[in-house]
Amino acid sequence: MKYPKLLFAATVLLLMGICQISFADNQSKRVRDVTGRCEITRHITLEQAEQKALQDAKTNALRKAGVPEKLWTVTGLISQDDGSEFSQVLSRMTTMQVDGFISIREVTYSEVEENGRRYAVATIDADVKRGGEIDPTFVLDINGVDGIYANGSELKFKAQIYGHDAYMHLFWFDETGGSVIFPSKYEKKRLFIKETEYTFPVNQHMQYLMEKIDEDHEYETINLIAVATKRDIPFIEEKITFESLLKWIYAIPADERAAWREAVVIK
Repeated sequence: MKYPKLLFAATVLLLMGICQISFADNQSKRVRDVTGRCEITRHITLEQAEQKALQDAKTNALRKAGVPEKLWTVTGLISQDDGSEFSQVLSRMTTMQVDGFISIREVTYSEVEENGRRYAVATIDADVKRGGEIDPTFVLDINGVDGIYANGSELKFKAQIYGHDAYMHLFWFDETGGSVIFPSKYEKKRLFIKETEYTFPVNQHMQYLMEKIDEDHEYETINLIAVATKRDIPFIEEKITFESLLKWIYAIPADERAAWREAVVIK
């Protein structure tokens, strides 16, 4: 069974930073007049440069707020299958082992020229929220996910949770948006017992099919994100975006959640 994908409604920042300031768990910190920039070239339009400048400003806001660097990033690749080399059309994505989250309050764009080069500049005011301290004994371990899948093949994997019994959500993100693979109407939510190995799909009559959205694409990249929680905390957002997912995660105390992410290619 193939799951529908929802419209991609937001792009989530690349969270990086250097620990400069300490502040209490789950406390928000306001940062103002933080800038980022990107050069405008014949390969990058003004609009694209502004978006890259915004991401740079977000990174700088996290540094300014003292969010420690502890993240993964993924760059997705999709082939246009037009005889040219692969086009990098997916933006960097934030994974779930995060220590900070940013909410933009105001953004303005401008241009500057230096040494004959044009740059797009984004200036932001933002609230940065720290995620708190994690429980190092609470770990979500997933094995058996391949890096490359043939179009129409089946995704299967094994999951094991350490340290605490937990509930689990599995999210699928492609170029059009996101969906929840587990739980679903075909696989009800359940409590997974710690130190016990489970095979997914847990319903033996289910299949997680790896199917391309556009058959004209030679390759498509999928990001799989799994989140384990010590309590039953349903994900109820109507629009499944990276932003809504992070907001849900940050409503959960850091010591009550664990996460896993993998990028795979369908060809």
